[in-house]
Amino acid sequence: MAPFRIRAIKTDNGSNFTNRYTGYLKSSDPFNPKLHPLDILCQKYNIIHYLIDPGKPAQNGKVERSHRTDQEMFYERNEFKTLEDLETKIKIWNIEYNDLEHCGLNGLTPNEALRLS
Repeated sequence: MAPFRIRAIKTDNGSNFTNRYTGYLKSSDPFNPKLHPLDILCQKYNIIHYLIDPGKPAQNGKVERSHRTDQEMFYERNEFKTLEDLETKIKIWNIEYNDLEHCGLNGLTPNEALRLS
């Protein structure tokens, strides 16, 4: 659980986040479409689920930059012999990452920014 209330999330339109652009069309009742599990979870916790505009990946720039950092500083520098090995190393990486200074946070670490919010 996060130490704060999550009011909204924003994701891309991938099928791992939504079926608003694909699954709704396949629903037997278009006026009562089958919701994606993430949308159901968001409804349960009263979280607004925003989607970036289709074909506009620049709207997801911070996430894309985070993925690039993960790729360059974690995945390319580690080997994983087992799933447990990956899980252990990624937990360590998350701790390290959240204590790194970020330009987007005015030189604060994510942990520092969270404490100030």
